Amino acid sequence: MNNKILLEDCIEEFKKSNQINLPNDDVFELFSLSQISKRYNLSYDDIENSIVDGSKDGGIDFFLILADDTIVDDGDQLDDLQLSNSNVVRIFVGQSKNIDSFKEVILDKIYISIASIFDLEVEDDKLHSSFNENLTEKILLFRKVWRKAITKGAKIQIEYFYSCKSNEKHESETFLTKCNLIKSSTSEKVQNCEVFYNSYSAKELLDLYRKRPDAELELKFKEIPVPVNYSNNSIGYIGVVKVPDYFSFIVSEDKTIRETIFEENIRHFQGDVDVNRTIKDSLQNDLERDFWWLNNGITIICSKVGQYGKSLVLSNVQIVNGLQTSFTIAKFYSPIENDDRSLLIKIIVSTDKKTIDKIIAATNRQTPVNPVLLRATDDVQRKLEMFFEQKGYFYDRRKNYYKNQGKPSSKIFGIQSTAQIIHSMMNYKPSEARAKPTTLIKTQESYSKIFKENVDFNVYLEYCLISKKVLEYIKAIEDKDNRSIAKAFSYHIFRVIVSLAVKKSHPIPSDIVQNISTETINKILIGEAVNWVMNEIESFKQSSKTQNLTSISKSGLFDEHLSNGLKKKYA
Repeated sequence: MNNKILLEDCIEEFKKSNQINLPNDDVFELFSLSQISKRYNLSYDDIENSIVDGSKDGGIDFFLILADDTIVDDGDQLDDLQLSNSNVVRIFVGQSKNIDSFKEVILDKIYISIASIFDLEVEDDKLHSSFNENLTEKILLFRKVWRKAITKGAKIQIEYFYSCKSNEKHESETFLTKCNLIKSSTSEKVQNCEVFYNSYSAKELLDLYRKRPDAELELKFKEIPVPVNYSNNSIGYIGVVKVPDYFSFIVSEDKTIRETIFEENIRHFQGDVDVNRTIKDSLQNDLERDFWWLNNGITIICSKVGQYGKSLVLSNVQIVNGLQTSFTIAKFYSPIENDDRSLLIKIIVSTDKKTIDKIIAATNRQTPVNPVLLRATDDVQRKLEMFFEQKGYFYDRRKNYYKNQGKPSSKIFGIQSTAQIIHSMMNYKPSEARAKPTTLIKTQESYSKIFKENVDFNVYLEYCLISKKVLEYIKAIEDKDNRSIAKAFSYHIFRVIVSLAVKKSHPIPSDIVQNISTETINKILIGEAVNWVMNEIESFKQSSKTQNLTSISKSGLFDEHLSNGLKKKYA
């Protein structure tokens, strides 16, 4: 029983360090999902958005879609989603149960659900009647990604998993038979895809929990790297590294790419584009010319360097330019004996956030980049980060920066989720925030309507804190149907609760500063806001042509309906 006892201690530490105030079942769910998805370096928001359990969940607790290693969680990403035959679409369908054994009945539920999930002939209305809104939305999104993947020749992998607190894996023959039935049924529905089923007992979860990102990595140079000093004792290094040694630097012992050292790079691997085909061709076929003659090289930022002969030991490594080269090497290069070709490496030692931002922006503007990826370097974003930190909270403008530093999840707010919250509360557009999360800050016009330097930053922080309180309340709703609906309409509840708190249909930022405090947003007020939105949903159904909750939650007409109701209340 040692594994189970130790796991309980780790879960308690996870709960304490992240300041989570939820029932034990929910804590175990968050803990196990955080460990199982650790290899993809998801944010807390990513994990929360992928949880679909509750009423009519089809036996599914977690539904995640990844294109390579980039999460896809809303339809407005599809236009920008570049897929080719070198890309992999990964689907994770998971069950996390706070019990001591692997129950076969749980597999029965998901086996029945497969018939609807992966059958394109099953219409949307049937899905809405069979599953809750959160799961239905994920299924419909997967179908769109699936079709795009097929037309572009991308590979598809589907991985099922089941986690529980069993001391070790004790899977009966019947359990394993049902796992195989799930795999075979999925393969019949989604042809030419790889299907896996993995079980996680306390032992496997402990192994994942112990696995930490590499704090220090050694990089061996071909010759002693040249140190370059600058003012105020700033230092950097320039040198060349053999391609096989760089391969060992970016690929871990289990042959997977060290994803954590690429977090600050604003783009992920772009797949089979021209530049990557050229890099791949040079690696595999051109042994006559040194590789660094044909390549722009790699830029690395780290916080500390230790030099030992021709090697540098780097702390807190971040590769901020050269991801395409790095991933092409990791994916398509096999170390060749006596391969003497080299790669040009530039290393900058710095812990100054502003300097790091400028380096990231400068090194990534040499080729066209979607502007949304560079928002993190905007001045207003840096100021928000500074302000939040002064108040004891963490504005995660660079994804997972504070998560990787061990800051509590209850105090971390990301750019995208903050933009959605602000758009709901300050601009009265909860449906747009729900429907277009990634495009809200894509254009300068929409971005400037959300992040304004002339707005008191206390207001932005207060919006975020209110949203946390509301989400905690929603998670504790006992009726599973109501909880599922409230989660789908959470941005509308954010919008309404501010009006209820200040007794005004369209509150402005100064109303927030003057009238709202931590004590104002209590359970009674949140309950009133939830009930208000629930009643308005029913009222809207009667006056509109649609009964589909997902469509209503993304409808601008419903925003107007809410606003009109609040105008009447506070006339």
